[in-house]
Amino acid sequence: MVSRPMVSVITPAYNVAPYIGQCIESVQAQTLSDWEMLIVDDASIDETPAVVQRYLGDPRIRYLRNEQNLGPGATRNRALDAAQGEWVAIVDADDWIAPERLEKLVRFAEAQSVEMVADLQVYRTEWGGVYQVSWATYAKPPKAPRCYTLEQVITAHPSFKPLIRRAFLDAKQIRYPTTIRIGEDYAFYMEVLLKGGRFALLPEPLYSYRVRPGTTVTRYDVLDERRKVLEYLLCLPETTPRIAKLLRWAYQRDRAYARYPQFARSVKRGEWRTAVRLLRESPQVAWMLLAGLPSALYRRLFDREKLIDPWRETIHKEVRR
Repeated sequence: MVSRPMVSVITPAYNVAPYIGQCIESVQAQTLSDWEMLIVDDASIDETPAVVQRYLGDPRIRYLRNEQNLGPGATRNRALDAAQGEWVAIVDADDWIAPERLEKLVRFAEAQSVEMVADLQVYRTEWGGVYQVSWATYAKPPKAPRCYTLEQVITAHPSFKPLIRRAFLDAKQIRYPTTIRIGEDYAFYMEVLLKGGRFALLPEPLYSYRVRPGTTVTRYDVLDERRKVLEYLLCLPETTPRIAKLLRWAYQRDRAYARYPQFARSVKRGEWRTAVRLLRESPQVAWMLLAGLPSALYRRLFDREKLIDPWRETIHKEVRR
């Protein structure tokens, strides 16, 4: 009988030749050696296949290639369907992980008896600086490991790369939605929780997320994609009226968050007609402006290096996650 690996690392790839080598090497450096890595190339047109080829001497690494570009959801699903591990770990091709990450997350998940766990993401700029360390948009990292309910996760709006029990995904028939280009991972994690999955967070910075221009987020209508995510979750039979109300509230908050930069610019430039229109469409932007004034003033007076925009510090050709 062929033994199955403890962890299947799921890595979609598209035009990531400058980065994927670091990703693969970070997986090879894991203190937990019982893993497989499934790299699914979403029809890259750069040197990604040639770079991956150099690592295929490691029998734990498998390389699959889509004949045409299918998008992040379908690409991850192909890897999930081929995975054999007890756990699946999501690691994007332009990111990398700490050597002890898989071992710590597996041990933590088993100790907590949960179906999904995550750690903190370290957002790193192209020139090596740390932009932020977090697990969610609207919640600070806890001081100690803890579990979160579905409602708490929706309120926090998570952004992480989790470790998930594969048997649970298969039993509940959970896969990534293929019609969503931004937020398909959020929809996937929410479906895990909606279908009874339990979640715990290990507040350690073990996942390095590379912040770079030209990613999917910069090329699609964010609000339109978030609306698709909401519609997808509302259609799930497990979504109760109470959860649906919370999801709609979270969407309206995200809508205001996405429009806030334009609103702030309009106010600063005295473009009052635009500012009033945005205020009517998303009243929350006014509160966001007032709430952000003290910290913005402090950064401008005492901490100017945090005003650097990481998107302006690097220039790379357009690539996709």
